Amino acid sequence: MRLGETKNPKRKDDMIVGFTGGLNLFQDENSIKDSELTEAKNVILEVDGIAPRPGTKNYGTTSGDRVMGAFAYYKSDGTRELLRFAKGSNDKLQKYVSGTPTGIGTTTYDADSRMNFVQADDKVFIFNGTDNLTYYDGSTITEYAALTTPVGLGVTPTGTTGSKTYSYRVSAFNDTGETLACASVNTTTGNATLNATNYNALSWDAVASAVGYNVYGRFATGLGETYMATVYTNSYDDKGADSPSLSILPPEANSTEGIIASMPILAISRIFTAGIKDHPSRLSFSSTGTKIGDFSTPTYGAGGVDVFKNDGADITAIIGFQGGVIVHKGNAIYKFSFTSDGFQQLEEVVKGFGSCSHRATKHVENDIIFPVKKDGRLAFFSLGNQENYVATVLRTNELSIKVEPYLRNVSFESLGNSCATYFDNLYMCAVAKDGSTINDRVWVLDTRFGAWVYWEGITPNCFVTWIDSDGDEALYYGDEETGYLVEMFQDSRVDNDTAIDVRWATKAFNQGQFNKEKRYHNPTFQFKDLSVSASIQGFIYIDGAEVDAEFSVTQQNRSGGGFGAIIVGETLIGDAPSTVTVTEGASDVPIEIYGIFRGRSIKYYFRSTQKRAYFKFMALVHTYLINSKRLSDNYRRYPS
Repeated sequence: MRLGETKNPKRKDDMIVGFTGGLNLFQDENSIKDSELTEAKNVILEVDGIAPRPGTKNYGTTSGDRVMGAFAYYKSDGTRELLRFAKGSNDKLQKYVSGTPTGIGTTTYDADSRMNFVQADDKVFIFNGTDNLTYYDGSTITEYAALTTPVGLGVTPTGTTGSKTYSYRVSAFNDTGETLACASVNTTTGNATLNATNYNALSWDAVASAVGYNVYGRFATGLGETYMATVYTNSYDDKGADSPSLSILPPEANSTEGIIASMPILAISRIFTAGIKDHPSRLSFSSTGTKIGDFSTPTYGAGGVDVFKNDGADITAIIGFQGGVIVHKGNAIYKFSFTSDGFQQLEEVVKGFGSCSHRATKHVENDIIFPVKKDGRLAFFSLGNQENYVATVLRTNELSIKVEPYLRNVSFESLGNSCATYFDNLYMCAVAKDGSTINDRVWVLDTRFGAWVYWEGITPNCFVTWIDSDGDEALYYGDEETGYLVEMFQDSRVDNDTAIDVRWATKAFNQGQFNKEKRYHNPTFQFKDLSVSASIQGFIYIDGAEVDAEFSVTQQNRSGGGFGAIIVGETLIGDAPSTVTVTEGASDVPIEIYGIFRGRSIKYYFRSTQKRAYFKFMALVHTYLINSKRLSDNYRRYPS
């Protein structure tokens, strides 16, 4: 180099391959990783690129105008039925017969209540938080009818009497619940010591359809009458052998019509329920075995616990986990379990927050993932074992901090109706956006990469996985806006012949030097497996503002790189681009935008709204040159 000559700055290539980091809106678009995105709508992440999400199609025929619940029923005799409930479909439970929703029996349900199901003992128990408990056994629906409270209770001291006061109450029960206990009846002439000779004889009028009776006594002080014994006739002799419970009180409501609850799960060989009518803090559990529909008889193992009643928060979700039940309230998370001696125990996991939706709280591999309302936004957390600690130590971690800004755009009053599923390594949670009353955005966590994208254009009220008689597994959602179940993960990239609006955008690349102007030469993108119909719009942003450099990627011959693909004065005459040629059906398609762009950072934005368009965006490369001259005077300030 001669004296006085200035060496030209060196050109360098910046190549980015793979975008498995997903959406990151938490950090500035210049600061995120090269593999992360600033927009990721209706895409899926692959190991080597980005592709449009799979499409959807309506399953069978329609019935009603909003699907409120769905369930896959597999009976031990080989019966397989896909069940559903939809508002506006005669308010009956339905099953699909050759793709047609067909009403079952004559039992009707509240049209506006979301329906949840749990299968046990070859029966499907049906819960909606409003109607009496029912179950379906593959042929008929059985509805539990309420029993009446026992009347005519009399207490007669037998043998040697005395001056001791004893008090008793009696309730009746059936296979699913228990009545209120009758008013207390006492005697003031009982023997001080009850035994086989000196005892109190109780009798009362039999209750029609009752399976048995629970007796509460013996002293009307402190807690009052508490549980003593279960009998199966309308009489009982208190001979001192049955000690009153220290905790089991007479019921506060008649549950013989079936426990009315909205959240059921199967765990520890029982049905657990929450969202119980008039008892929002109560966790109730059934008996086991053939008595699994009985939520009231302690001798069969049924019972319940009020989880910090009147603390200002209700139970919002329950889910089985590691030999217990995780109980979510708006202000805390607890684990309920039984000790080796059969006693109930309730342990606090975390204070301050809990899941906001039962339907959106799901098992994901060895953890649980759930949504919460936190700090004025939606957030997604996981719950699992603490690493390097004993298996009983549970911890929670937030998973959604990178998409936190978008999680403020939610309808908080509708979050309790959000729903989720885990399928094909994806945790998918449908929520309502701000101002909406239906779930119209699906947040998708790809557990392979720990990365988020979001989907729109679908409106799930509930999800159900169905395995047909051939063993083929498919995922469906019940539609918020129609009477269809909708089958997901269709190879055709359309939603019932409607185009999917696919968008993604890269970070803003500044080569680690925000203060230097660069010249970016000929940005080039690698696409793969473009379908014949694929049509993709591209946009270039310089220093955060869109420049006049829109371009298209298609499976056709097209003139130029789009209006503004070159900047006047930067390309020599004869070097201007003429055509971008893409061979139809080519598996690997490089697209070069022939031009030079000046700025401190460059960003690329893409959109596809073409029906059935499939492609994979694999990589990008741009050649850049960092200018050594100073910044424009627009950015320069002088001290006084």
